[in-house]
Amino acid sequence: MSGFSFFAISTLRNNKRKRINKFDRIRAYIGTKISRPSDKKVSQRLLNTIKTRMQQQNRQSRRKTIIIFSIVGCILAVSMYYFLFVYQV
Repeated sequence: MSGFSFFAISTLRNNKRKRINKFDRIRAYIGTKISRPSDKKVSQRLLNTIKTRMQQQNRQSRRKTIIIFSIVGCILAVSMYYFLFVYQV
């Protein structure tokens, strides 16, 4: 048991050494080109169109998942009904 605890403690120490702290992580993120906005002025109309488009996409994905789950549920219910009540050996 002592071998396992020694291995666990040494693994934790090694992982702590390899981790970078939050300040270095933020500094590395700020330095990337992706973090800097390319266009500083964004119109409210563009933001609204993006918002509505995202809402429509979310609605469509929810509809698809509901349709898929309902179809699978119906198939499962019909097959259970068939094997429990109709198909008798």
